[in-house]
Amino acid sequence: MSDKPQNELMVQSKTNVANTLRTLASAIEAGTVSRYEINQTSDGSITVKADSSDGAARVIQTQKAIDGYTKTATEHIQKLPAQQRRTTVKSLVQEGLNQTQIAEKTMYSQKTISNDIRKLRNDGEL
Repeated sequence: MSDKPQNELMVQSKTNVANTLRTLASAIEAGTVSRYEINQTSDGSITVKADSSDGAARVIQTQKAIDGYTKTATEHIQKLPAQQRRTTVKSLVQEGLNQTQIAEKTMYSQKTISNDIRKLRNDGEL
């Protein structure tokens, strides 16, 4: 593979991050985002998390770039009623996520998730 395609691919990776940030900025200006976070870690990961203005949805986009490898993941999350949420909580517990991670992915507090897990265990579902 020549240097030119590799350079173009690396530019594409950085372009994806820039496009995500532009989209976030536009959503903030339009008032469709109520809360957002941007985190960059020393391992090359960038995570952008944004909540809708009505608090009913969240998008989390993570991009990790290391030498010769880039991974981008996008999660779309909707706030659910209790019974549907517990079904999701059950699946996420079975995937090995902890309560804090599940809280982020369901848009509920860690205490609510703890109560859901307790109920699922008491009902014999976990």
